[in-house]
Amino acid sequence: MSDEEVLVSFQPSAVRSQRRVAFVVASAAYGLYRLTSKIKVDNAEILPARTPRIQRLRGMPANQGGGAIIAAYHASHLDPILVGLALWRNGHLPHFLAKSTLFSGALGTVLRGLGQIPVLRSSNQAGDSLEYAKEALAQGECVVIYPEGTLTKDAGLWPQHFKSGTARLALETGAPIIPAAHWGLQEIFPQGAKVPKFRPLRHTSVVRFGDPIDYEDLWSHREEKRSKTVLTHRLTKTIAAMVGELSNRELPERFHNEEVGE
Repeated sequence: MSDEEVLVSFQPSAVRSQRRVAFVVASAAYGLYRLTSKIKVDNAEILPARTPRIQRLRGMPANQGGGAIIAAYHASHLDPILVGLALWRNGHLPHFLAKSTLFSGALGTVLRGLGQIPVLRSSNQAGDSLEYAKEALAQGECVVIYPEGTLTKDAGLWPQHFKSGTARLALETGAPIIPAAHWGLQEIFPQGAKVPKFRPLRHTSVVRFGDPIDYEDLWSHREEKRSKTVLTHRLTKTIAAMVGELSNRELPERFHNEEVGE
């Protein structure tokens, strides 16, 4: 990428500026979100520490700065706020991969100020999104990816087909993948709704982080297409199981039957 093409930076000075913006934005977002629901975060201790430490799989590049890939379940237009607040309130500025069409006007100014990463699908910069994500991880930041690439359309709100971008990023960097699921948003912002319901005292939205996905067995042949496929299915089943636990439902048979390469 040339200097003219750089849309977001993760150098320390840039991140300090992003965190100042985030303090203002997150404070406002939290106040507004609490009009609709309380927030509960499970397993926040799984998130990497902000202080430098190695948190990696054996034989992989040292992840000294506490960076991680957060692979998040996507079922509501509000869940970026919910997941983002869960991370921010535990010391991490989340860097979401978001559609480039959002990076215009006032919203675009805010997103750039927060260090969010545009997904440039239809330009000669299409590969830059992962390069930005790699830079963020190298600087110890948390990168949030929705593996489906869009909201689930499943009537039961189960995860649908995951794309391979999350697995590719992990296999190219050695960064830990921390799955994130949530439940409760469907009650305050059902599919097809135009505005959320206001239940500040009667409702709780839960965000749960899971143990990092184990892909040590795939690392030695990480350049093979099969490795991305296996890791993608492994991630799909993990997040589906977390959704099942949060919603107190049994996992559909289709997730038990996905044994691709395993």
